[in-house]
Amino acid sequence: MADGKWRVTASRYVHKDRWIAVRADDCVTDEGVVVAPYYVLDYPDWVQIVALDAADNVLLIRQYRHGLGDFSIELPAGAMDASDDDPLVAAARELLEETGCAGDLTLIGQTSPNPANHANRIHTVVARNVVVVAEPADDPTERIERFWVTPEEAVRMAMTGEITTAIQIASLLVGLTQAGVTMISRPAA
Repeated sequence: MADGKWRVTASRYVHKDRWIAVRADDCVTDEGVVVAPYYVLDYPDWVQIVALDAADNVLLIRQYRHGLGDFSIELPAGAMDASDDDPLVAAARELLEETGCAGDLTLIGQTSPNPANHANRIHTVVARNVVVVAEPADDPTERIERFWVTPEEAVRMAMTGEITTAIQIASLLVGLTQAGVTMISRPAA
């Protein structure tokens, strides 16, 4: 009996560098339909951190994003290195590098940014009792401004489009809810 999964008959990389790999798979559905090529984006796994201070304020960052061509308000986040076996290690590193902060980390789940053509996972981490412990890393490609907002303000920003990255909105809402910081409800107009 068919399981619904596609069978890959051939696979090749059409582009591969340190940022992205584009794979072309030749596939056959369980009903025998040939789908070739089917492009898959092989990004590294990412971590996204819902960082909360002792008063449960949310740490957000603002930085220029070239794909968008504008500034973006986001959660601290980043790609996992090939040597990262543990999302918590990667999250601690990214939180420190981007914001100069550290805290008590808990992995709360993983999602897919786009299961149709992305092979990677997003690991959502909640960081509690977050404090500034150092200056952020000096990276000329990432000029990051950090700032704190209340959980209610973070939800409002997510619901009104001030936070624009869809996968980060999902991590923010799930993280705040699972941390017991807020219940998600319709924001006031």
